Amino acid sequence: MIDTNILTPITAAAVTLSVCYVIIGVLERALAPVLKHLQVYQVARAQFRKPYVEDDTSIQPVYTNQLGNNLFQYAYARLRARYLGKQFLAGPLNQDVFHDDIARLASSQKQEKVSSPFEKASPFEHLETEKNYAKKTSSDSDVSDAQRRSFLSETPNAFGQDFKFYERDADTIREWMCPSVESHEKEASRAAALGVDRDDTIVFHLRFAGAVEGWFADPTYHELPMSYYTDVLRRHGHCKRAVLVHEPKSKVSAAEVARQLKLASPSVEIIMQCASRCEDFMVMYKSRHLALSVSTFAWWAGFLGDKTKTTVYYPKHAAMAFYNPRRLKCWYNKLMPMESIYCPIEYTTAPKSTRRADLSKVRSFTDLAQVSV
Repeated sequence: MIDTNILTPITAAAVTLSVCYVIIGVLERALAPVLKHLQVYQVARAQFRKPYVEDDTSIQPVYTNQLGNNLFQYAYARLRARYLGKQFLAGPLNQDVFHDDIARLASSQKQEKVSSPFEKASPFEHLETEKNYAKKTSSDSDVSDAQRRSFLSETPNAFGQDFKFYERDADTIREWMCPSVESHEKEASRAAALGVDRDDTIVFHLRFAGAVEGWFADPTYHELPMSYYTDVLRRHGHCKRAVLVHEPKSKVSAAEVARQLKLASPSVEIIMQCASRCEDFMVMYKSRHLALSVSTFAWWAGFLGDKTKTTVYYPKHAAMAFYNPRRLKCWYNKLMPMESIYCPIEYTTAPKSTRRADLSKVRSFTDLAQVSV
């Protein structure tokens, strides 16, 4: 017989957990309008969610956070539909997050006919919104059983931000997304006029989440140290022009980057680029040499614009021990494609005092090794 003295605390714990789960669910629904803007919450929640929902016949992305994130969710869900032979339904992108103009227009849009669920997602407003992979095509028949098993063997979290899920299908994803970007001829001509295809020009994407999003910002989208930008200059070796792509709210931070670049290379010409999302993306997309920030938006410009690229300078956070909280800031490392145009630039977010301590440990170890030999 089962000891009732043991059952009582187990039952009480189960009831308590059930009540807590219900309370959390109610609070989540009640606070949804606020929580969807709080990226720390979204990141924590994403670890227990998938980037898609599916039934017996179809798959649809579950969109979290901003456009760059949404494109990964779109890509993963569509690939899954392709591998499983189901219908892909894109649904509307999550474009009300951090975009007040869309929130203001929400009521008026209800009265209008929406031509595309992505109409506010320029330059991606022409992405296919439906695709029935149950109807096999010649391109789909190239998928082998081994590829299918490999893709389906792991499931990402809600963000789907690990290049291992997309590496084998990189060209397919480009075929899905590039036509929408390429349709923006006006923005492409502006990028050409800026001379972003010149070999002596580097386009830098600057992302300062704190300046743009305030306390809503996700701390894992950290600002890069100034050494990253100057390291890119040194690695390039012959930069005469630096185009700094930045948000309107981060002008002060962008000006500081410009100042540091000037100190490192007094002859370099600084060009500030701060226009529409579409034009800023096109400037990065069409560039010959692009230096990324920790940004999924910039990542897509580098990945999709590979045909024009000679170099994509990629911020790679120094490796951290599994118990170090800064390990959370290494997530962007997993997205770096193993393609020849990508040039990793290592950096760290550790305080300078910690860096000096780590350096002294390395030197001590080296000295000891030399003595031992």
